[in-house]
Amino acid sequence: MQKRHVKRGAIALLVLCVLVFSVITAINHFRPADEIAVLDVELPVFETEVSPSPLPPQPKPEPAPPPEEPEPEEPPAEEPPRPELTSLPARMIIPALSLDYEVQSMGADVNGTMMIAPYVDIISWFDRSAIPGNEGNAIFGGHNLWRGARSAIYTLDELEIGDELVVEYEDETSLRFFLESVFVYPLRTAPAHLIMDTKGESRLTLITCKPPFNPNIRTSDNRIVAIFKEEGVFVIPDPPIEMYPPRDPPLY
Repeated sequence: MQKRHVKRGAIALLVLCVLVFSVITAINHFRPADEIAVLDVELPVFETEVSPSPLPPQPKPEPAPPPEEPEPEEPPAEEPPRPELTSLPARMIIPALSLDYEVQSMGADVNGTMMIAPYVDIISWFDRSAIPGNEGNAIFGGHNLWRGARSAIYTLDELEIGDELVVEYEDETSLRFFLESVFVYPLRTAPAHLIMDTKGESRLTLITCKPPFNPNIRTSDNRIVAIFKEEGVFVIPDPPIEMYPPRDPPLY
């Protein structure tokens, strides 16, 4: 009896399940399409970065060498001062005048006036003045005319600044000098105390007469005075005559 009841219960339960399934199927069959729930899920997109391929190791740049410091320039060696000359002048050459004359040492007369050798082709060096090339003034003189003959020194005042004069010495050495200035002075106003000054800087002074000849004083009325130096060409202005009245020692 009990087994019969169990069997009936199972059948009833099975029938109930079939009915429920049928109802659900019918409901889903008649449901509108737009009521069907759609699961709209946006899936995340994962971007994958591509790692660049590693570069090969680069060599480290070598440090630049420090700039080379310029070597300090050595100052030019100073030439030792020339020893004082002791050899006396023996010859004078002035190419621009075609002058090539012997030099003769001469002193002064009782009045202190420079004496000049009595020859047209000899230049006199005043032995109380400096040896040319040493400190001080080396004074030379010559006749422009002698007994009707004209000397090459006659046109001394026509030399140009920078013209060369060569002095040869007894020891066969020589020095070159260059004309710095040349002036013509009236004899009575010539600044003799400057022209005949034997002191001061190294220089060479060459003196001669310039006509006209004055028979009353038995010499020319003018003097040509040319100054030469070893280095450089310098032009000095003609000193105002009125500032330098004649003084002893007089010009020859």
